[in-house]
Amino acid sequence: MKNNERLASLLDGRNLTPLTEREQRRAVNVFLGLDPGVNARYEEGARTRFVTAVDDAGEEFGEIIFSADVYPGANLVNPNASLSLDGAAAHELAHYYRWINKSELPHGHLTHIDEAMTSLEAALRFPRLTQNDVQGLISDALHRIRLYVMEQPMPQQPAAED
Repeated sequence: MKNNERLASLLDGRNLTPLTEREQRRAVNVFLGLDPGVNARYEEGARTRFVTAVDDAGEEFGEIIFSADVYPGANLVNPNASLSLDGAAAHELAHYYRWINKSELPHGHLTHIDEAMTSLEAALRFPRLTQNDVQGLISDALHRIRLYVMEQPMPQQPAAED
């Protein structure tokens, strides 16, 4: 099986404590509650992310690999760090749908914009999310856009003429 690895979509500041079996089951249940047809599996020590792989028959499929960072952290460094388990699961599932619908941006290009679009889609796609989860996803999208803007080179100001 060949994986098409993507960068982790959850930012630093999230939970780092390894998950208990109960916490793992709870996370799986959240993914299944939002979409029972998507593969989601726990991988200790990994970063939570959506990946595509090719099975032995040559068929491409998508799956979500999650780890401790699927839970929020105590640090409020950014809106992503405090995104709830449900919000983080919805975000990863939105990656799956953007891959299925071919609306994801090419990997390695405009990553923060792609992540912002994914959070906005997650906020709209899952009606069972709480208002706090929706607000967290929208705040994450705005944060990602700010990160994108901060990475852009400053335009050169024309030299003042004497």
